[in-house]
Amino acid sequence: MEWIQIAAILGAGIGIGFGAIGSAIGEGIIAMKATAALGRQPAAGQQILKIMIIGQAITETAAIFALVISLILVFNNPEAGLPFVKGIALIASGIAIGLGTIGSGLGAGLPGGSAMEGMGRNPKNSDVLTIQMIIGQAVTQTSTIFALTVSLILFTLTPENTLIKVFALLGAAFAMGVGAIGPGIGDGLVAKNANTAVGNSPEHMGLLTRTMIIGQAVTETTDIYSLVVALILIFVV
Repeated sequence: MEWIQIAAILGAGIGIGFGAIGSAIGEGIIAMKATAALGRQPAAGQQILKIMIIGQAITETAAIFALVISLILVFNNPEAGLPFVKGIALIASGIAIGLGTIGSGLGAGLPGGSAMEGMGRNPKNSDVLTIQMIIGQAVTQTSTIFALTVSLILFTLTPENTLIKVFALLGAAFAMGVGAIGPGIGDGLVAKNANTAVGNSPEHMGLLTRTMIIGQAVTETTDIYSLVVALILIFVV
C-alpha cells in the first residue's frame, strides 16, 4: 500500500512538473507579442487584451489536463494488496501526461503570438485573426488528448506483476509522452504561419484555413504512431 501511494505521489509530481512547461512558455510568447502589438497600436488596447486572454486560455488547456491527472494521482486511494507493477503504472501515467503536454502547450502559443503580431500590423483584422488562432490552437491540443487517453488507461490499469510488464508500461509512457512533443510543436508552427498569412490576406482565409488543417493533420500522423505503439505495449506485451 505504501509503495502504491509513493508511486502515485511521484507520478503526480512528474505530471504537473513537466506539464506546466509548454503552456507557460506558450502563454509567455502570446503576452510578449501582445505587448509589442500594444506598443504599435495603443488605440486597439482592448481588442489586443481580449485576444491575448483568449489565446492564453486555450494554451493553458494542456497544463490543466496535467493538473487534473496529478490531482487524481495525489488523491488516489488504492486498495490493499495491489501488485508492485500497479505503482509503476501510476508513475507511467504521470510521465505520459507530463511529457505529452509540452508540445501542445508550446505549439498553442505560436499561433497566439502570430495573431498578436497581426493585430500590431492591422487591428481591423481582429475577427479573422481570432477565428484562425482558435482553430489552429484547438488542433495543437490533439497531442495532449492522446497523452491524456494513455495516462487515464495507465491509471486505471491493474496489470500482471511481471518484470516485462514494468518496462512495457514505462515504454508506453515514454512512447506517448515524448512522441507527442514534436506533433504539438509542428501543429503550432503550421498554425503560426497560417495566422500570419491571414493577417496579410484576410480575404483568403478560407483557403488558408483548409491548407492549415490539412498540414496539421499530416503532422499528427507521428502522434498516431506513438499512440498505437503505446497501446500495444500496454495491452499486448
